[in-house]
Amino acid sequence: MVYYPTVVPHEGFNPEEDAHALKKAMKGMGADEGPIVAILSRRCIKQRVQIAEFYKREFGRDLAEDLKKDLGGDLETVMMALTYSYFEYLARELQGAFKGMSTKEKVVLDIILTRNNAELHLLQDTYSRKCHSALEESVRKGMKGDVERLLVSILSGSRDETDKVDVKKAAAQAQDLYKAGEKKLGTNEAVFRDIFASESLPQLLAIEREYETISKRTLQEAIKSELSGGFQKALLIILAVAKDKIEYYADSLYDSMQGVGTDDKTLIRIVVSRSELDLGAIKAKYLDKYGKKLDHSIERETSGPYKNALLALVRG
Repeated sequence: MVYYPTVVPHEGFNPEEDAHALKKAMKGMGADEGPIVAILSRRCIKQRVQIAEFYKREFGRDLAEDLKKDLGGDLETVMMALTYSYFEYLARELQGAFKGMSTKEKVVLDIILTRNNAELHLLQDTYSRKCHSALEESVRKGMKGDVERLLVSILSGSRDETDKVDVKKAAAQAQDLYKAGEKKLGTNEAVFRDIFASESLPQLLAIEREYETISKRTLQEAIKSELSGGFQKALLIILAVAKDKIEYYADSLYDSMQGVGTDDKTLIRIVVSRSELDLGAIKAKYLDKYGKKLDHSIERETSGPYKNALLALVRG
């Protein structure tokens, strides 16, 4: 699988010209959304940060705050997201997920469980600086039970990230999972938690293969049967990422546009955060698996400048 972005550095980039154009678009009664979308959706993260920095120096104002004041709805969400650096955006998404009476579990699981140890280290550092709190502390306060313990363990950066697979060990671990779940009355969640938080993704796939040799169910089916709630969802995400991270994102995008209404938060988060990493590969997987183009699905489910912004990020 070739990992390629849809958004790349804009040729002939001039942060001064872009900053002045954005300022002009936000003068008067309401914003001229066209230029705002055209500029921010077609600049890479480093270029957008430079625009925001010049905007601050030149006009003494925060670009994100001006966008928030002059825009609204999902377009505002996308444009503000594009004013942040990669890890600041993810940190602020997490901060928002922990606010309110209940934690937005889906956001927390999606962001934390799809990152490697190095990314989690940078994410925690950024969260601490920008959100003035430790991410682990927010997880402990906002999550509960086994899913909280799983996330805290993963945030410690203790997951093995080697490519080596120990087949003999995988067979023993598959037996441990079988005995902790299907073979007993009740479930020993700690066994699942310890294995899924520490073993490498290739090792988890080896465990999955071994599990199918000792059970009439797949490991995925066993997790769905024996576990529930956020803990179940977390383990299924880890397993899906281990199998194919690109397919996980393609599935998440597809799911966000099914049923009545669109899960715009998920749609925006994946499109924005993956646009400079692997959104091109995600598009290809989406087409291959669902027989339709991602941009065509977005055109059907969204409208106006918001639609134009997403399409610019997806099409590149």
